[in-house]
Amino acid sequence: MPIRLLQLTDLHLFGDSTGQLLGITTRDSFEAVLELALSSSTETSAVILSGDLVHDETASGYRYLGEALRRTQLPHYCVGGNHDNLELMSAHLGSAALGPVALRRLQGWNLVFLSSSVPGQDGGHLSAVQLSQLESLLEENRAPTAIFLHHHPIPIHSAWMDTMGVDNGAELTALCDRHPHLKAIVFGHIHQAFHAKHGECAILGSPSTCFQFLPGSRDFAIDDSPPGYRELTLYPDGALATKVVRLQHYAELPLHQVGGY
Repeated sequence: MPIRLLQLTDLHLFGDSTGQLLGITTRDSFEAVLELALSSSTETSAVILSGDLVHDETASGYRYLGEALRRTQLPHYCVGGNHDNLELMSAHLGSAALGPVALRRLQGWNLVFLSSSVPGQDGGHLSAVQLSQLESLLEENRAPTAIFLHHHPIPIHSAWMDTMGVDNGAELTALCDRHPHLKAIVFGHIHQAFHAKHGECAILGSPSTCFQFLPGSRDFAIDDSPPGYRELTLYPDGALATKVVRLQHYAELPLHQVGGY
């Protein structure tokens, strides 16, 4: 039986349920996307959140998120982003808060979760220790593998966003060459759908559950595409299928603010 994963990312929640970012009430948009994902995907195996979970980094925000995830009654795994407090994540999400290198086995697949965030920085980095542990893990576990982290490891052709990816991402993608059972590297941070290949390894970025960035933009720019999530289907033979699903309509439109948020 295939594994079905729901990846939601860049929630930017607030402790206050009415908190907004760029005109989007982020708790409402998260709940709408989560409801769509759960209702659209049959036999879901797990929910994965790939960072920027609570924008104001409050205990009440993480407490709400933990309660929302537990209500799904599904396994759930979370990595932090540059807009996260890792101590509060661990305190309120418990064993679901993963990193710096964590392995979870799901049926015939290995799911690996990496912390790529650097305190005080928008961009990401993977330490030599993390990369060494990851290499050992891939050598010792030959099952099909998918890696999840927050930051993008390769350029996405948006000049402003490409200044804040994983600064040593080439060391991560090089693992695809040495370990053909590494089937996918999946991330958030970029607030847009992205699909590339490194050899036979899929490199996948996903839309935010709140607002989106304009693809291919030199400078910070907002796209009016609605919130969404990524679904991944992992097959026993190592094959992978994926799609991005968005809300058909969402009442709030993001503010087209200049220069960032």
